[in-house]
Amino acid sequence: MTDPFDALARPAEPQMPRPSFARALRAQVLDALGLDAADVAAPIDLPRRKSMPTTTTTPTATAVIPYLTASDAVGALAWYTQAFGAEEQFRVVGPDGLLGHAEFRIGDAVFYLSDEHPAMGVVSPTSLGGTPYAMHLTVTDVDAMFARAVAAGATAQMEPADQDHGARHGTLLDPYGHRWMLSQPIEDVSLDEYAARSEAGPYRVEVASGASRDGEPYVDGIWASMTYTDPEVGIRFVTDVLGFEELVLVRDEHGGIRHSEYRWPEGGIVQVSSWVEDNPFLPPPGSNGVYVVTADPHAVWERCRAAGVEVIREPAEPHYDPGGMGFSVRDPEGNAWSFGSYTGGATE
Repeated sequence: MTDPFDALARPAEPQMPRPSFARALRAQVLDALGLDAADVAAPIDLPRRKSMPTTTTTPTATAVIPYLTASDAVGALAWYTQAFGAEEQFRVVGPDGLLGHAEFRIGDAVFYLSDEHPAMGVVSPTSLGGTPYAMHLTVTDVDAMFARAVAAGATAQMEPADQDHGARHGTLLDPYGHRWMLSQPIEDVSLDEYAARSEAGPYRVEVASGASRDGEPYVDGIWASMTYTDPEVGIRFVTDVLGFEELVLVRDEHGGIRHSEYRWPEGGIVQVSSWVEDNPFLPPPGSNGVYVVTADPHAVWERCRAAGVEVIREPAEPHYDPGGMGFSVRDPEGNAWSFGSYTGGATE
């Protein structure tokens, strides 16, 4: 006869402890061993939201999310609503009335936003006198969206025009100093066709081995764009240290990088390009930042730590994301990269 307790028994499965319990247990262990928390490099007090294999070596992510900083974040939220039809999700307001964090959407694209916090190194394009990166926003009607933004006060930098890669797009600058590349897919162009079309112009397209986008769009949503004085350094950082995959590399006649596409394994594209001093679209490097949402920030942190990169913010559990983990580092040319397991579970 089968024992009823055996019939009801469930297989033992590992369960992640509550963050508060993990922190308390860590404090007890450090006290018993006579260690200082500052001497322990590994972020052992930050349990992952989901159980994951401990042998993971390749980081995975869910999205690359632009994190904007404005001299007047409240005003910027209102402007993005007027110009782009943005929908605010929530905001975290400090005692001084400034936004410590806010989230909004334009269609399916997600953005983060905050006010300036100079003491933390968080400044806006207004204070810097320009921005070295751009938001590449895929829209359904680029001409209408472009005209709407200009009517709301944006500065047109490049009127919408058809491009060899199969999209029609234009570039503008919003009143808060951020550059937007509005893009509308108009035809499906393979990488081989894109490379062939580029042969007639000053720039050539180099297709990475095994890369293809035949039958599928580039990316739905946002591309982050980074400029570098030495773009080869930027490429090595995003690939060798962070783990991005090279898809497209376009060089100019002097060997500089005009355009590139590096894919984050969990979704999203970062562009690495050369900084040209007299190009108004490419302000100096070293002042931009990007936030990457990843299911395993611990793995990315270990890669960064092993590479000895400069740490801006040690791994910590954000107050607006209980149970999550995030950290920030700086690349060799001073650009800020933040990674976190943020899932939108914000609390005031």
